[in-house]
Amino acid sequence: MEITSLELAALTDKRPHGIDIPIYASTTSMIVSQEVFDIINSIYNIENHKQIVISSSDPLKTQEELEKLVGTDMNIFNFHSARQEEEGMILIMSIFGYGFISLITLISIANIFNTISTSISLRTREFGMLKSIGMTPKGFRRMINYESIFYGIKALLFGLPISFGIMYLIYRELAGAFDYPLDLPWMHIIGVIVGVFFIVGLAMLYASSKVKKANIIDALRSENI
Repeated sequence: MEITSLELAALTDKRPHGIDIPIYASTTSMIVSQEVFDIINSIYNIENHKQIVISSSDPLKTQEELEKLVGTDMNIFNFHSARQEEEGMILIMSIFGYGFISLITLISIANIFNTISTSISLRTREFGMLKSIGMTPKGFRRMINYESIFYGIKALLFGLPISFGIMYLIYRELAGAFDYPLDLPWMHIIGVIVGVFFIVGLAMLYASSKVKKANIIDALRSENI
């Protein structure tokens, strides 16, 4: 005799108290009555484990009392202690992860400022020539703004496809262990796009502010090697 069909009696979005259901892509968990379980057990001879779930306002004290009462005859698992250990591990990983990300971000920002400042400094003579033939401060600002936009677009044209490719590879690597769709973090992506234009624009303004103060004659005489 085999069970070929099951009737779904109800749905719930809350896990029943005391039920620890493992969540795996290849696992299906069912909650049935004792009568139904006895029928299924008589057919498939399921290994039966009994457990008692206790809610307590002081989990650590309750665990100590239970250990004194039952000794080593029962396996006592404290969800509170396990959760504290997991939260501590997550905190440590977050500190190292965000610290590493912050360090890489600061190094990248410093490189952007250094590269753009050097590029603008090497073009001092070019800017002097443009001013000598009638470029106004407004026109100079407009040129710098356009260059900032082009720098940002060029950076995103390289960065975004590489980022999407890495996210897809990570998804493919984890797809065998977890069943979830590929969901791109669009809000974070938009934040990164805005951040790129902001940092590039700020670097261009910082570098161009030095060029603005330069005298036209001195700029034309400058030689950059």
